[in-house]
Amino acid sequence: MKFNQLTKIFCLSLLVAFTACKKYGYEVPDGYPDDSQNVSEGTIDTNMKLIDKSMYAKARVFPGLVDQTEPRVKDAQFTINLNFTDQTAQNLRIAEAPSPQYSTGYYAAPGELIKLVVPAGVDGLTVQIGAHTDNLAGKSPLLRDPVIYNRKKLVAGVNYIRNLYGGHIYILATFAYANPVTFTITGAVVSPDFILGQTSDVDWVAKVKASQVPWLELRAKSVIFTIPRDKVIATFNSNEPFTNPTAVFTKWNDVFDLDYNAWMGLSDNAPDIRDRSPQSQWRGVLDIQLSLGYGHSGFPFVGLNDSYWFASFTSLNSISTSSGQWGTYHEFGHNCQQANVWSWSTLGETTNNLFSFKVANRIGANYNILHPAVSSGFPKAIAYASGTGTKNFDTDAAMNTVDEAPFMKMTPFVQIFEKYGYGAMTYLYTEARHAQRLNTNDITKHNFVYEKLSDYTKTDLSPFFGAWGILISDAVVAKVNAKYPLLKTAIWTYNPLNKTGGTGTITYNTTVVSVSSVQSGDGTTAALVDGAVSAASYWHSNYGTATSTNTLGYPINIVLGTGSPVPIAVKGVTFAQRQNNSGGYVKDVEIFTSTDNVNYVSVGTTTLPQNTSVYNFNFPGGNVSAKFVKVVIKSGANATYANLSECNLIKP
Repeated sequence: MKFNQLTKIFCLSLLVAFTACKKYGYEVPDGYPDDSQNVSEGTIDTNMKLIDKSMYAKARVFPGLVDQTEPRVKDAQFTINLNFTDQTAQNLRIAEAPSPQYSTGYYAAPGELIKLVVPAGVDGLTVQIGAHTDNLAGKSPLLRDPVIYNRKKLVAGVNYIRNLYGGHIYILATFAYANPVTFTITGAVVSPDFILGQTSDVDWVAKVKASQVPWLELRAKSVIFTIPRDKVIATFNSNEPFTNPTAVFTKWNDVFDLDYNAWMGLSDNAPDIRDRSPQSQWRGVLDIQLSLGYGHSGFPFVGLNDSYWFASFTSLNSISTSSGQWGTYHEFGHNCQQANVWSWSTLGETTNNLFSFKVANRIGANYNILHPAVSSGFPKAIAYASGTGTKNFDTDAAMNTVDEAPFMKMTPFVQIFEKYGYGAMTYLYTEARHAQRLNTNDITKHNFVYEKLSDYTKTDLSPFFGAWGILISDAVVAKVNAKYPLLKTAIWTYNPLNKTGGTGTITYNTTVVSVSSVQSGDGTTAALVDGAVSAASYWHSNYGTATSTNTLGYPINIVLGTGSPVPIAVKGVTFAQRQNNSGGYVKDVEIFTSTDNVNYVSVGTTTLPQNTSVYNFNFPGGNVSAKFVKVVIKSGANATYANLSECNLIKP
């Protein structure tokens, strides 16, 4: 009987143990999230002594185990100020904004249960374990499991959560509380975090050395970086030991306060919520494997856990000189892009990098060290802008080389900053946040940038946009031209790398837009506006067979462009008959002007002298504002063809 009774007790114990073990590793509340962003609401075994070691092998690889000698806290308290203004990406009109994610200073060991007590009357909170939220689903081969963090809704009172991989413990808030909230935690270990203004360098170094927690946070007012402890330890005996987080993160605070938030026109106490800086910190984290690339934007921003990214977070030399910082600024810049208002489709890898130039400008760093392609891309871009002919900034092959395109496309923006001040970007961002509507296509985004930068500079910048081949609408140009004087200096030739150029006076050369009748192999249309009155320089109309695009006989239409992207004053037209004319003198002409090459108004008629002298026809009503002038040849000395040496515009 005694044996049977013991057997029953033993079997019952096995059953209980089996049931308890069966829960761990199978139910979502015990540490298996599905990355759906849903949070678990189920119940788990609250026996604090039980540790689910089913993922120890994987957790050991990444993010790491916590030594059993590391003290687990019991009924420790921490207080968080949850009185925030939630600055969403929507109201800031940027790609990604920091969300209310609060560091607790505690770390959960893999598979160990965490008990969290929330005060009465506090709800709308979620607890998250794990800083590494990058989902690697679909990656092959995997260096870690795809999802190694989890979340659970919190209720007032006692809450339990575990993560089989461990990680930092965070409180996520959905709405604000006026007064700080104090929580009680059991089962976690203390993370050896550095907090700017609260932790001394000496104390922090001692904490890091004494800790067995694999990851730690570096926290400042505007940014938090999550880095591995082993890399910190490794620097202590290097040429640049990371023992000075106060100096490093004082500078990081400057970068985010001055070169991200303030440059976008954001401040902590702005009366308009749209202009208020994010109340939560930007976050960056290192990971053993990324879902995309060598680094990618998001919240948090993710960089590969290697020496480059670690140094970009922690090196005082790197952040003091901008050398080696391109990747970090690049990814945070992606978060801050305003693609729905003004950063058009071909600027995806361009406008995010403008923040690097802002930092470099503030600290006096050489732009050439920011990225190798800057020193080659800028001169090529300036050569493109300085060239002639029809251009398209977005599609021309010359502006879309594989390695240099993003850097070439930065050039016009940096030229504006250098010539008119870096406040131009602040104005652009602020206007974008307050714009009545979003822009859905590239032309409207071009127009927005053109109009707002013209407003900022109090100058009609249409010649600048024209030189760069950034297409803008005539209606917007007319609107801006009515408010501001036309740009008079060719600033598109300015080189920000050596601070030279950009001082030449703008001249508007007449162009031949179209000619309705041309004889192939006999003269050229370009000769009409080359300024050369000679036997070798002439245009000849078609004397063969008429086609739909090449007329035979009269009338013959010659459309001239002023060379200006906006209407400018035109005084008249200068003519010169072909100098070795063989009977093709032009006689009667009528002249029309237009601002859009669609709607034309007649400004006068004249009869050209039947000799080779230069003849100037000034408009009878005085100067006319135009972008296009059409000369209609109605008759000539020959009934079927005509020729001219010159047909050019007279500008006052």
